[in-house]
Amino acid sequence: MQNEIEMLRSIRQSTEMGCSGIRAVLPEAQNPAMQSALRSQWKEYDSIYAEADRLLRERGVRLSGVNPLAKYGSMLTAKLRVRSSRNTTARIAEMLVQGNTRGMVKSMQNLRAMGVLDPKVSSLSTRLLQTEQANIEEMKHFL
Repeated sequence: MQNEIEMLRSIRQSTEMGCSGIRAVLPEAQNPAMQSALRSQWKEYDSIYAEADRLLRERGVRLSGVNPLAKYGSMLTAKLRVRSSRNTTARIAEMLVQGNTRGMVKSMQNLRAMGVLDPKVSSLSTRLLQTEQANIEEMKHFL
């Protein structure tokens, strides 16, 4: 049960940061196709976040979000990196590929380290991993 809780917390944190990162760069995106892709990714992250949140509550876990200072710092850094770039679309895509790659590595490490989990938790973890892979593929078109 403890592994399941740790996995769900990790999923929740990853998707919360994903939503935060997208929220930071969405106003900077000038390409309509990029804006659409970002909204779609945000929606999927939000859905996975809500499911992880629900499963944690079912297990009686008290929840807290990502440190607001960490989120703010990440958002500020993202905005500055995009604004300092000549090609904002490619820069946003690059940042998202990097973030999704970090998320994939963490997801794979968690899956291997935590072993057999409740099927709902395992399924959600796999869904996050597949989402991150799909996000990378989608962003490659904007590089």
